Amino acid sequence: MSVLPTVLAISIGATIGASMRYYLTQLMNATLDSGFPYGTLGVNVLGSFLAGILVVIVLEKAVLHEAYQLMLLVGLTGSLTTMSTLSWESIEMISLGYYGQAGLNILLNVVLSLSAAGIGVALARYLLIPQ
Repeated sequence: MSVLPTVLAISIGATIGASMRYYLTQLMNATLDSGFPYGTLGVNVLGSFLAGILVVIVLEKAVLHEAYQLMLLVGLTGSLTTMSTLSWESIEMISLGYYGQAGLNILLNVVLSLSAAGIGVALARYLLIPQ
């Protein structure tokens, strides 16, 4: 696949994923009204779960054109999840002296996101493999 279609496919997915991340983060932070960054945690866990499901569907089960694979896996889930915001929020907590909260933030994001991705893969494989 040439460069322009690749960039366009990733850009479409990234636009959707980044928009979802923004609005879901805003919704979660407004709903939970806490000093803890639940919005970032939520989108990271949700995005990881979705990535786990999509990896199975897109790479193992469905025959999709490479552009759609890139749009969903690189663009959508890559921009829905946010390592940079996790890093920035954690550094901000550390700089304010909230070491325990920063550590909890990092731990929850990593453990829950990895678990969600694994559950997504397992669930997709279980549901998509004929019994």
